[in-house]
Amino acid sequence: MKLKYNFVLNNVSGTTVAVPVGKAGEQLKAYIKLNETGAFIFEMLKRDVTKEEIKTALQQNFEGVSEDHLEKALDTFLEKLKSADLLYEK
Repeated sequence: MKLKYNFVLNNVSGTTVAVPVGKAGEQLKAYIKLNETGAFIFEMLKRDVTKEEIKTALQQNFEGVSEDHLEKALDTFLEKLKSADLLYEK
C-alpha cells in the first residue's frame, strides 16, 4: 500500500501535520493532524510497503507496546486513510 497523494510533514505549533502538495493540494484542500506514531506510519506510506513491514518497523521503534494494541491501532489508522481514499492498495 502507498499514499495516493504527495504530502509534506510539517511541525506547526508542536503538532505534526501532513500537508498535501502539488495537484493533491488542489484536490484535497486540507491537512491531516498526526501524532508521533501516525507521522511515522505516514512517512512509511510515502513508498509502497506492506502492513507487515509497517508493523515490524513500529515494533522496532516503539518499545513497550503490546502486539495486540499495536495491531489494533495500525488497523484503525489504515482504515481511516482508506475511508478518506488516501491509499493505493494492491
